[in-house]
Formats: sequence, structure tokens, C-alpha cells
Amino acid sequence: MLAVLVFVMLFITTGTITLAGESFKLIEDFQIKLLIFPFYAVVPAGYVALVCIDRLLTNIKKDLVFEAETLKHLNRISYACVYAAVVGVVSVVISLISGVYDFLIVFTLLSLGELFMAIVLQVIKQVFKKAIDIKEENELTI
Repeated sequence: MLAVLVFVMLFITTGTITLAGESFKLIEDFQIKLLIFPFYAVVPAGYVALVCIDRLLTNIKKDLVFEAETLKHLNRISYACVYAAVVGVVSVVISLISGVYDFLIVFTLLSLGELFMAIVLQVIKQVFKKAIDIKEENELTI
């Protein structure tokens, strides 16, 4: 679905429609096209996050919750969120430089949300790490 969305967004921003012999661009406004670049930059991070979430859910179904692999997946998702936050900050800077202030609040709020999510995932990772340590300690106890 993510790949389909990428192609749909490409078509919407660059495509033309021909009606009654006249061609019309779907989106003419330069400001709207500024939204597509952060989208494409964040797609790889979104894909990584989706794959890691899928693997986490698969491990949960197998009752492999408190394992080292869970920590790796949480860490990767957190890094994907940090990457997305960096893309958002770059978008804010580009908006300020280009003088297009329409999406400044949106880019700022998305960046802060992505950064917040990365921090929450790191906290959850630390809790899981402690739980794994306790589990290993209990397994060694007779």
C-alpha cells in the first residue's frame, strides 16, 4: 500500500488530465508541491517502521516478547522516527528560506510528534531491556 501511495502522490503532483482536447495539470500550486518532497523523504523510514512493527507483532504471536530481537525492532522504529523528525526540521528550514510559511506549523508539529514518538520508544525499549534482565536472572535461579 505504501508503494501505491508513492505512485499516487507522484501522479497527483505531476500528472495532467486531458479533457475536450485541453490538458490540465492536477496541481499547479508550487506550495502544494513542497509537501511532496518531505513525503518522499520519509517513505523509507515509514517502510522500515512498518516492517519492524510487523516483525514485532509476529514475535508477540509466537510469545517471544522479552527477547533481544524485540529491543532491536524498537530501536529501529525509534531511529526511523528520529529520521522523520530530521526531515521535518529540514522542511521547516526550507520553508523559512523559501518564504513559504503556509506549512511551517504543520512541519514543526510533525517534527515534534516524531521526536516525541522516538523518545517514547526509547523509554519502552529501556523497560523491555530491564524486563529481559529480570527474566534472565529468574531463569538462572533454581
